[in-house]
Amino acid sequence: MTVIVTGASGGFGREMAEKLLDILPPEQIILTTRTPEKLADLAARGAQVRHADFDKPETLAEAFRGGDRMMLISTARVGTRVQQHKNAIAAAKKAGVKHIAYTSVLGAEREDNPALVKKDHRATEIAMEESGLAWTHLRDSQYAEAVAGNVMQAAFALGKQVNNNGGGKVSLVAREDCVDSAVAVMTTPGHENKAYELTGAEALSFEDVTAMASEMSGRKLESEIVDSETMLGIFDAMGAPRHASDVVPEGPYKWSSDDMLTFGEAIGAGIFAPVTDHVERLTGHKPKPFRAVMEEQKPTWPV
Repeated sequence: MTVIVTGASGGFGREMAEKLLDILPPEQIILTTRTPEKLADLAARGAQVRHADFDKPETLAEAFRGGDRMMLISTARVGTRVQQHKNAIAAAKKAGVKHIAYTSVLGAEREDNPALVKKDHRATEIAMEESGLAWTHLRDSQYAEAVAGNVMQAAFALGKQVNNNGGGKVSLVAREDCVDSAVAVMTTPGHENKAYELTGAEALSFEDVTAMASEMSGRKLESEIVDSETMLGIFDAMGAPRHASDVVPEGPYKWSSDDMLTFGEAIGAGIFAPVTDHVERLTGHKPKPFRAVMEEQKPTWPV
């Protein structure tokens, strides 16, 4: 069995690659990336590192050659990545891959999910389901590190945490738990044509998170809920691009206002509140407590 990890030079992909190298013979691991030089250390450990560009579909079948299972890690181009993913799925089939797993999002299948990001993920899931290959959807909740890190950094800098999520709760999940789940799907049997909802062990509101950060830091930090129009004004004042198509790769923002606003609305609608035991079922261990993630991220807070 040979496992392919796409986007292996990214955070999720590298962490997964390193875990796979502790489990599988290195020659059974294919790591694809647009920047192979970033994986020179893993190539030195025996992994097969190959160049792959999802925007050049004619090159992908060769990059995936010899793989049996593929972990398709979502690319970062919100709103324009579906074709990239379809290119990868078609090339994997041509190369003889039998099973593809994908890093999707919690609530991707729900028609009542207002999050803009859901559209890309569900379109990719459908492409996988229609490919004729075995598939696994790994529907991740919001990463705990993003909230404990970036969101809290901004909150301490501003003096308060502002959001448009209506006080909704999120089952924040540690990225490493999502990586461990992906490794399990790629290295153990019985996951074909299944969807897993990867969440933390509890659902917390951003007010809960802010109160925790305030207590841990010893600095008073408030949480303010605003409507989406007010939140848009805040993003505009920051200079954030309004639409995914306006995001400049080399710019300061890798996200757009419409993406963030609709994500907040999805939280308010309860899309990210479900708590499941899927992480434990896949990995054999309980999800990492959110407070532990906060402790790790605390040194990044500007306090």
